[in-house]
Amino acid sequence: MTVQRSQSSVARGQRASYVVEVATENNGSAANVSVTLTSQPSSQKPTFTSGCAKGDGTATCTVSSVSDSKPAKLQAQIAVASGATSVTSVKLTAAASIATSAKWTPPSAAETVAVTSASATPANASAGASPTTTLPLGPIPNLNGVSSQLIGAGNASSLFPAISPSASPNSAPGTSSQAGKGNAEPISGASPVALTQPGLAGQLAGLVALALAVVLAVTRVSLGRRLRSRKHGS
Repeated sequence: MTVQRSQSSVARGQRASYVVEVATENNGSAANVSVTLTSQPSSQKPTFTSGCAKGDGTATCTVSSVSDSKPAKLQAQIAVASGATSVTSVKLTAAASIATSAKWTPPSAAETVAVTSASATPANASAGASPTTTLPLGPIPNLNGVSSQLIGAGNASSLFPAISPSASPNSAPGTSSQAGKGNAEPISGASPVALTQPGLAGQLAGLVALALAVVLAVTRVSLGRRLRSRKHGS
């Protein structure tokens, strides 16, 4: 009879696992072997979990037959209550017996597992795994040397270029201003319109149209006066 523990310690609220092995000696065999579990402290109840012909889930297991060449391996456990704060270890004892008229001492074996406080580490966390980093709210830190800022709510006018009308109309093509005498020569083939700000193109077109309208109006009035003067003269 042997008892082996599956771990050296468990936390409260977990199960201490054991392997109970039963075999005979001297090339003998035995049938209907009964194995009984006890625990210390007795408040933490032991049970068989697998391997029994009858008795899985209880503290008494029946094995059909065992021999020295074919031992029986039984799985057992002690469930440690999460509230058992005074329990620092659990001891499992297994004792085997058979129906016989001969005098004999039933073999037994025991093993102890330490009990610790509940672990604060999650059960699915692997050893050596890097902790997860949570970025705080606000500006995003520099990534590869590139700074990135969050744009908050407010006036977005500063994000666009300012457009202001010119104080005086631009000079006609081909003429040079006094302020530009010291500048370099204009690039050949460059269009003056390309140097005009986008907002001034519409203003210039409006001024040209207004000038043409005034010229037409003056011309019509002048022609009307001449025609009337000729009719009175004739």
